[in-house]
Amino acid sequence: MPVLPVSVIKSNAKVFGKYLDQPALVEKLYNVMPSVLTASAAGYGIYDTMQAPKDTRKKRAIKNASVLGFTVASALLATRGLKINGRQIFEGIIELPESDKEGIAEVLTKPLGKKAKELVEKVNDEKVLKFKEVKELMKELSEKFKDEKLISKVIPDAESEAPFADLLKLSWLGLIPVLGGIAGGVAGDRLVKDDWKKHFPDKIKEGTYQYLNNIALCNVGAGLGALTMNAFNVKSKTARFAAMLTGVLGVGLVAGNAIANFVGKNYINPLFDKNQKTQHKPFKEMVKNLNAERHPEALDVSLHLDDVASVGFVSGLKWIGPVLPLLYSVSAYRAGIGYRNGGHKNSDNNTAYLQSIKTKA
Repeated sequence: MPVLPVSVIKSNAKVFGKYLDQPALVEKLYNVMPSVLTASAAGYGIYDTMQAPKDTRKKRAIKNASVLGFTVASALLATRGLKINGRQIFEGIIELPESDKEGIAEVLTKPLGKKAKELVEKVNDEKVLKFKEVKELMKELSEKFKDEKLISKVIPDAESEAPFADLLKLSWLGLIPVLGGIAGGVAGDRLVKDDWKKHFPDKIKEGTYQYLNNIALCNVGAGLGALTMNAFNVKSKTARFAAMLTGVLGVGLVAGNAIANFVGKNYINPLFDKNQKTQHKPFKEMVKNLNAERHPEALDVSLHLDDVASVGFVSGLKWIGPVLPLLYSVSAYRAGIGYRNGGHKNSDNNTAYLQSIKTKA
């Protein structure tokens, strides 16, 4: 099988980036996400319910419906905001990019070929170009007018004017579904007449773990990477992306689990366990057996996929914004069921989940 030259791969990657960041395509993703998120949640809820023993399926179904329902609703509210009777109660976190109408009008004044003019007019009419069409348009604008930047007037470049503000937005976007998942878990416990107070501590512990390990600390890492690039006045988008991703891997993936469990063991657990003393302890004691209650799993590592997406969003890739709620919803669901894997009894969902894993193993 022939290997494509590096130059061809880079060229196609540039075209693909432009294809994904078309404002019309981002808007389509934004509009379809409620259906995708709802269908994904419903599909997983049905699957997970059918894994439970027959005599507990009704109970599991009610809990899943509550947790997933709250998770989806909170993720969409965080993304889109809330409007009642035409009045905006609060703005959504994700903003849709706008077409550069003046830039498109400028390009249309140039002596374009018939096909290229049709493609620019198609963009002006807020229609989505196919990958092949984007490639064709980029090629003509670059070769005919000797200006590689001309395509940016038709499809705006991926760039962020305020990366640190974007990181703060992402932290809020991740927190809201986690809180929604916890609220759904409590509501589910009450609906099936379980003792919600008994299961509540695990939901708070898991919510803290998920938020710190999989969301907030990764954003801190990305922020440190951006600060480093600012300190050395590095403008290259590729270098800045690499630095932020390195920060995510260093703070989030490598240290995130330890930091999240440190906070959980020493500050969250004492709030719910009267037997644990809250007075100052030696640091050696504070870091002892951090993973006893919640150790990292393959799924926890895979959840850091959303961190790569977050770095892309902060770098200005607007198409990622509408997809983030789907990625953060996994953390929200685990918080809602109070997932713990250290071997102690907790929520019914979690106990059955662990039993199903052992059975499959």
